[in-house]
Amino acid sequence: MRILSVHNQFRQYAGSDIVAAADETMLARHGEVASYTRNSNEIGSAGLVEKARLGLDTIYSRRTVREITELVGKFRPDIAYVHNVFPLISPSLYHVLHRLRVPSVHVIHDFRLWCPNSRFYINDAPCQSCQMGNYWPAIQKRCVQGSTAYSALYAGALYVNRQMHFTQKISGYICLTEFAKNLLVQSEVPEDKIHICPNHIDTASFTPQYGGGKYVLYLGGLYKDKGVMTIAKAFAQLPHIPLKFVGAGDAEPELREFIQQHGLTNLEIVGFKGGQEKLEYLRNSAFTICATHCYETFGLVVLEAYASGKPVIASEMGALPYIVKPQETGLLFESQNSDDLAAKVRGLWERPEQIESMGRTARALVESKYDSRLRYAALHGIFEEVIQKAGLN
Repeated sequence: MRILSVHNQFRQYAGSDIVAAADETMLARHGEVASYTRNSNEIGSAGLVEKARLGLDTIYSRRTVREITELVGKFRPDIAYVHNVFPLISPSLYHVLHRLRVPSVHVIHDFRLWCPNSRFYINDAPCQSCQMGNYWPAIQKRCVQGSTAYSALYAGALYVNRQMHFTQKISGYICLTEFAKNLLVQSEVPEDKIHICPNHIDTASFTPQYGGGKYVLYLGGLYKDKGVMTIAKAFAQLPHIPLKFVGAGDAEPELREFIQQHGLTNLEIVGFKGGQEKLEYLRNSAFTICATHCYETFGLVVLEAYASGKPVIASEMGALPYIVKPQETGLLFESQNSDDLAAKVRGLWERPEQIESMGRTARALVESKYDSRLRYAALHGIFEEVIQKAGLN
């Protein structure tokens, strides 16, 4: 099978970038793969005139049409496997692939195809105002980077391409859990076009350590919508339980100020860590917390915790309740409720035997359901089904 892998990389390396790169490498081991990528950092190095042109490309990129037409002519792919098209590749990709009769599969890492800010979230709360095609609320709320201009740009891009029926030209969608599938069905995506395939990780690269643990761990970006302030407020009630924040983000100043004002000596911000350092922080933790209060489409950090033999306390938000099994691999708490989180943390911290038992169950789950060795067969099956249904080749 010849696969065209397409991805617009983010400025800051994100989970979808990791998945796109890993999938491309994995697929190349089993067949022919051609890659078409752009990097959002191209915008930062552009001059004013070039930035204006790139802004228009967000709506419809003639460069994408030209380069994809040439690449398809040379490579003749059986299917295009797409992770992200914004801002530089643009939805023009789907128009040209459809014209060239190449079926496409889009992975739902976020909800950018329906929501200008990609998250169905604004002002500390879920928002689906634009889901059915009226994008004026996005401009009113300045939902993209707090900017009217950026919000109008993405609203315009979605409006124009929706008028051109771009989502109907996508042959199939891969959702990571049933949560995203339900949102796509609400967005009038035909259910027979939607496939479920979760993220996977290489469990062999993680050495589990069951039980014990010197602290509770938060691993991820330090952003308000990731719930870091909810965590801080919860641990203000738990001065005897240490927690480490491993990550970086724009909420760090507010988080540091809160820690200082309340004299929280049990909280430590250690910054971004990767590679073996990250794995060490996971191994030495008792359990981890994922406190997001936006619509997560998955949560690779949950799988990393599981692979390390650690249970997860997660918010009842987005895809997380589909991954964390209460009383088996972790616990769930009410999103943004620091009191509920504090109670769940206290209860688990005081039950070391439960921490160990949940950790073992979590490791077994990730090995049986989310290990990367299972991924090729899952994707290949979806590709074959999409190709057959599309009938474009």
